[in-house]
Amino acid sequence: MFRALVIEDQTLMRLALMNEVQASFEDCSVLGAETLEIAAGELQNNNFDLVVIDPGLPGFDPTSQADRIAVVDKIVEASPSAIHVVVTGTDNGFEAEEFRQIGAAAYLGKTGLPPGVFSDVLDDISTKGFALRLSRVAMTKPDYRYSVLTPREQEIIDLMAHRATGVKRKEIFAYMADRFGIDAGSAERYFKQARAKLMRQGHPLPRGL
Repeated sequence: MFRALVIEDQTLMRLALMNEVQASFEDCSVLGAETLEIAAGELQNNNFDLVVIDPGLPGFDPTSQADRIAVVDKIVEASPSAIHVVVTGTDNGFEAEEFRQIGAAAYLGKTGLPPGVFSDVLDDISTKGFALRLSRVAMTKPDYRYSVLTPREQEIIDLMAHRATGVKRKEIFAYMADRFGIDAGSAERYFKQARAKLMRQGHPLPRGL
């Protein structure tokens, strides 16, 4: 079985990356970790074939190059037999080279990651030794703001309209439930209430709602 660990502090992005890894490989199990501490514990007790790393983790300054390098270096050192893929929203070629030198096998920009990217990345690593995918513009939907919605209703509409490919509605409801200390059923009711309010008043709905 192919085993992967995704280390990412943003819940929706972590879920999206986990879904993408799972979709890229047959007979695959994927574990998600929000912090370096959680990841370190899993790396100590398990062997992973692939480790996906966001270098801007909690407890480190995401704008500090030294901190970002320290995050990746610690993870690479803790899992020497794994393939390490860095995924970041602030990607650039200079940083990619720095991470390559400390053991990362691939460097990906978060914006515009296409379906199947991880299997393609592993193909590149096997043939070229390193895979580089810098961000491309991928906004396909406009942002909407509605004065008739409460802040909580607006947030769940935003999350639902911009959820990444592979992220299901129930995962959005679970995230909202955790964020606001409510149950997932209540989060779903907030969404349906917001959508119904917009439809009653004739407001345009984002695609996918």
